[in-house]
Amino acid sequence: MFIEITLLLALLALLLLSFRKPTRMPPGTFGWPVLGELPPRSIPITEHLRNLKKKRGDIFTTKWGSHRIVVVTDYNLIKKAFNHPDIQGRPAFFSFDMFIYFKNAGIVRSHGSVWTENRRFMLRHLRDLGMGKTALEGSIQQEAEMLVDHLDKTCVGKPAVMDHSINCAVVNVIWQMLASKRYDVEDKLMLWYSGMIEENFAIVQGRVFLIDVFPWLATVLPSFILNKFFKVDVLCRNRDEIQSMFKKFIDDHMATLDPNNPRDVIDQLLLERAHRDAPDFLTSEDELDVTSIMGDMFVAGSETTSSTLRWMILYMAINPEIQAKVHEHLDAVVPSDRLPSLNDRNQLQYVDAMLLEVMRLSSLLPIGLLHTATADVTFEGYDIPKGTSVLACAEMCHRDPAYWKHPDKFYPEHFLDDEGKLDGKKEGFLPFSLGRRQCLGESLARMELYLFSTAILQRFTIEPPEGVTLSTETDPSQMIFNFPKPYEVLLRKRI
Repeated sequence: MFIEITLLLALLALLLLSFRKPTRMPPGTFGWPVLGELPPRSIPITEHLRNLKKKRGDIFTTKWGSHRIVVVTDYNLIKKAFNHPDIQGRPAFFSFDMFIYFKNAGIVRSHGSVWTENRRFMLRHLRDLGMGKTALEGSIQQEAEMLVDHLDKTCVGKPAVMDHSINCAVVNVIWQMLASKRYDVEDKLMLWYSGMIEENFAIVQGRVFLIDVFPWLATVLPSFILNKFFKVDVLCRNRDEIQSMFKKFIDDHMATLDPNNPRDVIDQLLLERAHRDAPDFLTSEDELDVTSIMGDMFVAGSETTSSTLRWMILYMAINPEIQAKVHEHLDAVVPSDRLPSLNDRNQLQYVDAMLLEVMRLSSLLPIGLLHTATADVTFEGYDIPKGTSVLACAEMCHRDPAYWKHPDKFYPEHFLDDEGKLDGKKEGFLPFSLGRRQCLGESLARMELYLFSTAILQRFTIEPPEGVTLSTETDPSQMIFNFPKPYEVLLRKRI
């Protein structure tokens, strides 16, 4: 009996020790055994982390379920951490990994040599396809003109929701780069795809968070609970249907591939992998990698840009004096018989400053995408054990008075120097993250935001509906993205 009690006590001691934070990790606690120190869903995640920062400092430790997390809140520390070669992994989150069938594939969720190779490929070929250059301008302007024509027909003179037409315009830019395709606003495929992506985001930001932080739930809970309570079956069905759609495009491209005249990203991906086997064959690993890269391009390049455009429209409706100033600049530079172009951009620096301020104040990804230490790391005198996630609180930087004159006010002059020239490389500004995993599509996103926003603001004045007070408050339960709550605005035609 004595031996059994001794073994039980030893086991309990080992369990308790496993829930204790190592002394050389940054200040903080692992919280309750098993549960950790879960963030409440009743307040915004940034507010929760700011409360912890007041007690623990600019870099601190917390624990969400099974995941050890080091939180970094200072801009320069984030920059240093995200450039560290051993802090480039990704956490094993269910909502991340199920979309790539729990394999190492794509760019956003991959790691190691797969991530390095795919990142290098995308950097090279997106540059060749004209990302950030005028080669894409015509494609974006075509979508911008169709968007404002649609808004003109359906939204002018009455309270209206900024509907999926914004998503369609942005997604079409990605489609053309990826597969040399585009779709009309009412196309069934476009409506289906937009609805599915919206559904996925809603589920991922909901109860599935519990499986992310307690991964063992996915193995111990019966399927009917996973499906009923977490909607895992919906995510899997949507994933499989999107994969089938992508595979069809791959098959079509393989049937018409001209190695001497690649048309788009899919052609380049197929040619890149042709040396591994026969030119007309992809291994199953290659196929998953290609479809995962396609999915990453859509998710990273469409929903982020379309949501930022919705934020822009909302901020313009709330700040009519700033909107009037944007109109003044547009009218002085761009004739009414053509769309604003990239050639006008140097004369429209106030407009670019306004868009950067939208990104700062909305902080679409308030905590960014978590990194993970792939080896034991010593950072700022602290130990970060292998497997620990590193979280960068971007929104805290975006509201830091050390960098911003009016941190909680919509103030485009934050991005203008004393001579009115654009300062787009501000310290404390990281809407596209920093370091080696910085968003590859940043230059494309900035170009799209400029061309779509100027087309909308050239055509329309944006107002709140009569008697309505618009708000920029977000849903505190949505931890990953700061999406604007649904709203209506009134568009009035200018030209």
